[in-house]
Amino acid sequence: MMQLINILCLETSTDVCSVAICQNGQLLSCVEQVNTQNHAEEITLMIDQSLKEAKISLQELSAVAVSAGPGSYTGLRIGVNTAKGLCFALEIPLIGLSSLEILANSVENCEGGAIIMPMIDARRMEVYMATYDHQYGLLSPTEAVIIDENFIKKYENTTIYLCGNGYLKAIDHLKSAKISEGPRTTSALYMAKISYSYFNDSKFVNYLNFSPYYFKEPNITQPALRKA
Repeated sequence: MMQLINILCLETSTDVCSVAICQNGQLLSCVEQVNTQNHAEEITLMIDQSLKEAKISLQELSAVAVSAGPGSYTGLRIGVNTAKGLCFALEIPLIGLSSLEILANSVENCEGGAIIMPMIDARRMEVYMATYDHQYGLLSPTEAVIIDENFIKKYENTTIYLCGNGYLKAIDHLKSAKISEGPRTTSALYMAKISYSYFNDSKFVNYLNFSPYYFKEPNITQPALRKA
């Protein structure tokens, strides 16, 4: 009899908070809140709802997969801390996935020779991005990039599948490329196959000392000093 591998997937790297239950690489349920600023308040309720819809109990989970960054400092911290707590309590492994790799896997039926370019907004004209081939193999690692003419020159006459919430920053500069539009939001929907693959390859992280991949320091504004 085939072993059932149930994985709880958490994606909180942007203003979309999403939770999914996947079984042997297939999606059983997914709950999302879009444009929420209350990841901490919503995520436990969403986990409970997703488990109920999938008819899976916490004790039946085989692992937890979480988006590890880059992305929102607060969102990543909430998702990773939630995942670590569950793994510790249930004594199950933790899978940490790149937010950009998750986005890349949102693109379906990518033509051969094309580049998948997931982008996450990183403030101003900057994005977090990486590039992947049409089979989701990593071509260039994560970096923070300013979208300008110098960046665009590298991708002239290239077929690009562009996805993520950094899309609008890049689209006007990529007129010389052949652009196909992918999903603009991150989601636990796209974690099913990749998390199952990581589980089968035992690509786990140590949840006792694991932390998100923030990539840059958080943008924290210091309060103004009062005049005496």
